[in-house]
Amino acid sequence: MKSKIIFFLIIAVFFSCDNKKKNLLKLDSANLIDSSKSIVFDDNQIRYYEKVYLKTYGDSSDSTDYAEIKFEYPEIITPIASYDSINNYVTNQILNFPLSEEPFNNIDEISDSLFSSYIEAKKEFADYNTNWFIKSNIKIMGIFRNIISIKTEESMYTGGANSFYNVIFSNFDIENGKVLLLGDIVKEEKFSELANVGKDLFCKLKNIPNNSSLENAGYWFENKSFEFNDNFAITDSGLVFFYNLYEIAPRVEGTTELFIPKERIIELTNIYE
Repeated sequence: MKSKIIFFLIIAVFFSCDNKKKNLLKLDSANLIDSSKSIVFDDNQIRYYEKVYLKTYGDSSDSTDYAEIKFEYPEIITPIASYDSINNYVTNQILNFPLSEEPFNNIDEISDSLFSSYIEAKKEFADYNTNWFIKSNIKIMGIFRNIISIKTEESMYTGGANSFYNVIFSNFDIENGKVLLLGDIVKEEKFSELANVGKDLFCKLKNIPNNSSLENAGYWFENKSFEFNDNFAITDSGLVFFYNLYEIAPRVEGTTELFIPKERIIELTNIYE
């Protein structure tokens, strides 16, 4: 009988709200709220916590004086072979949040840095009326053939003309914790065919005639020809590639999410055979 993978999501919400009369750099004890859900997959049983850290400065009803930090992330608790690799990856994603050039030691340090900088900005500019925020949502997208895919979505605004937004996909082999790159799932002799499929779908997505130059259409690919990056997720229906801001086009063009249905690449990969 086929066994099942059951994901138990125990949501831990850490919430603390400071007002301006408190020492904003001294964190209060967090309130912990638990709830549980379940998602069913095939083959194994894996349990994990889904945690939410939320801390705010100011009054959320006052749009001129408010800062917020929110991290949502999983923590696998089932002792599978990839247990440490995935949890360490999640930790590194959080502590290397691009608010600083150096990694932080914990999430509290990130909130300290955000709030202290926000307070200094308001002191320096008396009429400063802009909200700041840091948000990171790391979630398990699912499992396909013992490959677990994780999506990290980061956003931040700390003043300036534009906000920050970034998406990172990663795929782990559950059996050994290895991070899978495109070369691990595509047959070596099929890369050029895969690129042709990708270009065809990319041109359709962007409404670019097949005989037109991608460079003339405003896209920056190395060697002036379409290519995949290693920012992709493996799903049961196909591959999802994500190109972040400025990666292949000016900011005004936004991000690009390119879906490659498995029907187009069954013979090109070793996972959809």
